[in-house]
Amino acid sequence: MNISIFNQTLALLAGKAVLLADGTLIVADLHLGKATAFQAKGLAIPEGDSDADLRRLGTICEQVGASRLVINGDLFHSPAGLTPEIEQLIETWLLALPIPVQLIVGNHDRKLSRLPASLNPVPTTEAGGFLIVHDPADVPAGRPAICAHWHPVARIADGKRTSLRLPCFLLRGESLILPSFGSFTGGAIISREKGDRVFVAPGDRVIEVPQELLRR
Repeated sequence: MNISIFNQTLALLAGKAVLLADGTLIVADLHLGKATAFQAKGLAIPEGDSDADLRRLGTICEQVGASRLVINGDLFHSPAGLTPEIEQLIETWLLALPIPVQLIVGNHDRKLSRLPASLNPVPTTEAGGFLIVHDPADVPAGRPAICAHWHPVARIADGKRTSLRLPCFLLRGESLILPSFGSFTGGAIISREKGDRVFVAPGDRVIEVPQELLRR
């Protein structure tokens, strides 16, 4: 689904990614190694989410013909999750990806003593007329931005007493907040503000949710 922000057109993808007009693909909040971090605390969480998420991301890059990939924060979950196996996984994946990759450092990434240099980590970057920054609170007033961090989820009425919870894109003012890309991340029901627009992908395409169907 294409939307326009400050005369810039971008595509919201059902795979929880956004594609800018200049070919930049943006995702956020993969939280690689989260299962491993939970295992270290004694919880029997199955492996496989990090590998599957990276393969899924590589497929999206190929399908849309992305010229550049920006990961908008929290690629990693915690120091405990950055095992040698996860490091090897990400390095192998980066070598196989035929486009440049850049990591915007998120709050979870900052907990790590080091980040792989091949990710070219930076606090913010720009692409397609947008500032790309992890936390919406760090966006200067009046700047069109693409953010993350909140893991937004829409609660949508499907009956008088029932509702669905779906990851969503939230357009608030000049900022587009992305859903979390990782399969093991969870999310938070958005607290709506006047003027918000909410987009979900219940199937293979993105649709806008009418305001009257949104629940708190």
